[in-house]
Amino acid sequence: MRRRRWIIAMAAVAGLLGVTAAAVAIAAPAVAATACPQCYGLTSLGDGVYAERDDPAYRPMLDAADARITAFYGGRTVEPRVLICATGACYRRIGGGGEKGRTIRTWALLLSPKGATETIATHELSHGEFHQRLGAARDRVPQWFDEGLAVLVSEDERYLRPGAGAARCRVPLDEALAITRTDWSAPSPGPVDGGYLRAACVVSDWAHRNGGPSAVLTLIDRLRAGAAFEEVVTVP
Repeated sequence: MRRRRWIIAMAAVAGLLGVTAAAVAIAAPAVAATACPQCYGLTSLGDGVYAERDDPAYRPMLDAADARITAFYGGRTVEPRVLICATGACYRRIGGGGEKGRTIRTWALLLSPKGATETIATHELSHGEFHQRLGAARDRVPQWFDEGLAVLVSEDERYLRPGAGAARCRVPLDEALAITRTDWSAPSPGPVDGGYLRAACVVSDWAHRNGGPSAVLTLIDRLRAGAAFEEVVTVP
């Protein structure tokens, strides 16, 4: 039965992508796992959540993450599948790497054993919500802003202090601004995850100076209307 479900799911995804089912499973296991979580050893916990184990802590963790997204954006427009692994082997099998979590477009949220937390779930859900609201305009948003926003929405204390605006920065704002002129994929100087520290600082400062969450909603509207990112987001 599991193999039959796998074949049907892979055939459907392959048809959408114009490739073979085997190619999907090999080249994009995360997409394949999203299409058929049971084929990868995950069990449905209901409401689009699939997990390697039925942990009672998962539901309140996801509910809290959902509440953070709703509070910031004023609601939810996307309901991705959530795939949660309790072991590293499971996470690698479904296409994960060294990260704690990842988003597959607006389709799915993958959480590793260390990523099954309110903070990481909120971070990844923010990516999906932001991308869904942007639509085709998402290509005009630099990755540093996308990541910094996800840190801000998730209130990740690794990268932001309590408070407001630039006062939340764990690095000097002048230093953080370098992220706006740097390729996100390039190695970041300084501490591990320095890119997140800098991006979170710049986005926190910008959002605070422009009205908080409402500034992000205005950004989305203007980008969808055709404005350039640099016309809306100005940094010191």
